[in-house]
Amino acid sequence: MPTRSWRRAGAALLTLAGAAALAFAAFDRAGEFALIERPWEASALTWAALLGLAGAVLTPRSGLAAGLIALAAAWAALVISRLGEVPNLVLVGAALLALAGLLALARSLRRRPRRTLLVLALAASAVALLTVAGIRIHGVYLGPTHPSSPLRPQPVDLVEWAWAGAVTPTSFAVTAQLAEPARAADPSALALVVRAASDGAIVGRFAPARISPAGVARFEAAGLEPGARYRWAVAVDGREDRYRTGTLRTFPVGPASFTIAFGACASTGSNGQVFDRIREAEPLLFIHTGDFHYADIDANDPAAIRRAYARSLRAPAQQALWLTAPVAYTWDDHDYGGNDADRTTASRDAARSVYREIVPHYPLPLDGPIAQAFTVGRVRVILTDSRSERAPSSAPDGPGKSMLGDVQLAWLFDELLRARDTAALIVWVNSVPWISSSAGGDDWGAYAEERRQIADFIVEHGIRNLVMLSGDAHMLAADSGANNRFAAGGAGPGFPVYHAGALDRRGSVKGGPYSEGARPGGGQFGLLAVDDRGDAIEVTFSGRNWRGEELIRHAVTFAVEP
Repeated sequence: MPTRSWRRAGAALLTLAGAAALAFAAFDRAGEFALIERPWEASALTWAALLGLAGAVLTPRSGLAAGLIALAAAWAALVISRLGEVPNLVLVGAALLALAGLLALARSLRRRPRRTLLVLALAASAVALLTVAGIRIHGVYLGPTHPSSPLRPQPVDLVEWAWAGAVTPTSFAVTAQLAEPARAADPSALALVVRAASDGAIVGRFAPARISPAGVARFEAAGLEPGARYRWAVAVDGREDRYRTGTLRTFPVGPASFTIAFGACASTGSNGQVFDRIREAEPLLFIHTGDFHYADIDANDPAAIRRAYARSLRAPAQQALWLTAPVAYTWDDHDYGGNDADRTTASRDAARSVYREIVPHYPLPLDGPIAQAFTVGRVRVILTDSRSERAPSSAPDGPGKSMLGDVQLAWLFDELLRARDTAALIVWVNSVPWISSSAGGDDWGAYAEERRQIADFIVEHGIRNLVMLSGDAHMLAADSGANNRFAAGGAGPGFPVYHAGALDRRGSVKGGPYSEGARPGGGQFGLLAVDDRGDAIEVTFSGRNWRGEELIRHAVTFAVEP
């Protein structure tokens, strides 16, 4: 075969290989081939793969056109890898396409150098303009919504990230990703060192309750004093981590006043100033109402899910918050699986196992769904899992269609009844909009029969001391209960509903109407102040932006029976 034919065949094969690599990477990212689908990286890689395929088809006819197309596809793949989260296979595909493009252009450069250079210059200008436009578009729709925190990454010592949760009056838990020095140490040398914040005196050293094969350790500190402030750090052979030392206050017992921060929806690895404002508010607890990251992993891939959590946990502003405010967290679709994910998503088992491994959660009483509850003072907080048991939202509504699943729904009813009789206030943390009239959307409107069942239960059993914290919607919103009339005959339940988001995503209004209005936007969070006066509890919701400015406010008072 002539040299020219060999060169063209080699360029075509390299182009095909590069396009195939991008196609496989796109499939790996989304679990399917789609030209318009979330996550955006998958769709973009699919288009780049098709561009590379076009270059392979053109190679026998026009080396110049084929070379330009292959180089453009390679450049597109590099830009996608820079802006998003993609497998390393993308870089391999980009390298193969770039090599193929250079081979295809070689003959044209020798035969018609001026013409080829002119075409290259024009093509490079066009690609530069398209790159700038693409980055701008990405920034508008997927980029940060507000200025980044001035905090910078800290060196890694013994742990890569750590956060605390499962706080009670006498205990708390910490989960931490062990760095290499800690992973290599004998497990008996590992400990969580807890000190009194007032004088630094050590009050306990706690061995890890477990260490996962991925090197995530869970520590459980116990025997502490209620309402006391403590410092904690992971230690190896008595030496404490130098950069990731946390603080928290154990929960009070009996009537107490405190502030909880809450919010939802932050891009993977967000480092926005909104996290600084939350930290400066010094909340007793931060409740994350879902979409901790936006990796949209719709595959049974625990390693990919761990990486997505780690990107956010290592972001300087987020790590600083998690080190000063313990968390309680329920997921939503983007951190559980793909967009609008439900019980059929392929990530279900992996998401559940990684949550149990990574999150410092309270005891999970159910085998499947991530449901949990805890008490702060005289407030009972209930977190439900709106994703891993739900039927697809597109299914016809009716008695058999459930968002929570039968087991979790029964558990919720038990918790509500118990809290009605033992708590002065109930806070239900629900990750999706409750107030909605949609029939097939990603909210409770598509599960109207189950919502009516819950509303009827609340009305029938006289549960009047309830507020809801909700997620998913990228807005600050409040409803006094005026639009919460889903029980039979519109009899109630009438409890207030509060939304706080988006932490760092573009604004959107979902559900409604809301009696106190809705303020869509990014860089937003909520504060829930609880003032327990003994015979009454006043709850004040303050929706704020990344500057700390209050944008929406609502207060409600519940009488407490002796």
